Order: sequence, then C-alpha cells, then structure tokens
Amino acid sequence: MSVSLNVKIEDARVRDLFSRIQRSMADLTPAMRVVGETVRTSVIRNFEVGGRPRWKPLSPVTLARRKGGKVLMIRGLAGGLAGSIHARAYRDRAVVGTNKVYAAVHQFGAKKGSFGQITFTVREHLRRTRSGKKVKVREHKRTARLPWGDIPARPFLMVQEEDWEEIREALADYITGGSV
Repeated sequence: MSVSLNVKIEDARVRDLFSRIQRSMADLTPAMRVVGETVRTSVIRNFEVGGRPRWKPLSPVTLARRKGGKVLMIRGLAGGLAGSIHARAYRDRAVVGTNKVYAAVHQFGAKKGSFGQITFTVREHLRRTRSGKKVKVREHKRTARLPWGDIPARPFLMVQEEDWEEIREALADYITGGSV
C-alpha cells in the first residue's frame, strides 16, 4: 500500500529553501570531499597514536628485527600503509581506503598458517654453531606456514566518535545552502 501527500507551500522563502536542498542533494561531491578528508585525517591519527582503541604491541621478535618504532609506521607518512591512506569523493558517498594488498591483514588480523604454506629453496651457505665453529649447510627445501605467526587485528580504518559531529556539520551546511 502506498500513500502520497501533496503539500502546497505558499511561503516563497520556504519554497526557495526546499529548492536549494533539492539541488544540493543531487550532487553531494563538495560535502563528501570534507567528509572523506575528515575520515582520512582521523585514520592517520589512528596510526600516529597507535590505535584508538590501543593496538596490541609488537611482538618481541618484530621489535628486535625492527629495532623499535611504532606499530604499522615503519616509514611514517612517507610510504607504507599509513602513507597510502587516501580519500575520494563522489556524488553520494566518500570512500577512504588504501591500495596496499596487506591492509586487510592488519585491519582484521590473521592466524598462523591461515594463508597456507610455501616451499622454498635454501641455498648452500655457512652457518656458525654455538661454539663458534663454521659449518657448511647444503642446499635444501624448506616449507613454512604463512603467516609464520599470529598477526593481531589492528583496525586502523575507524571513524572516531568525535568525527561524527564534524561530518554532520559539513553535510548540514552543504545541504542547507551554506558553503563547505
């Protein structure tokens, strides 16, 4: 069942306001630019402070290999995951994301071996024993699970509560004829 209602608006100012709202709603791209940039800035802030809520710290093995540093911020904003965050505005939405293939693993986490296993060749080399003696290791095959250990989820693509007010204001300003 459908019901329709026709309302005739006599006041010219109200008619003008409805007309402006209707025109604004046809293409929200300018407002979506503000929304996208608000969310992008918030996501980058998530990296800078180590997650909101706080991410699980790096494992001792990773810390030793990396010699310190922030979680997911190896190159800071110069590259890597944090530096790849971008926003795009469309007529009806804003999209914030990354082109890094490993982003989903960091966003959602992964269990040891969840991507299967890989077999690779270890070339012949010299290895030092505990006593300090060098021994020759022959070329051989090795199989490893991927990932080699559990990777905890570190959700970085998150809109924070304080961002929603700015998003609402940007949309309301644009729709009612204000500038963005």
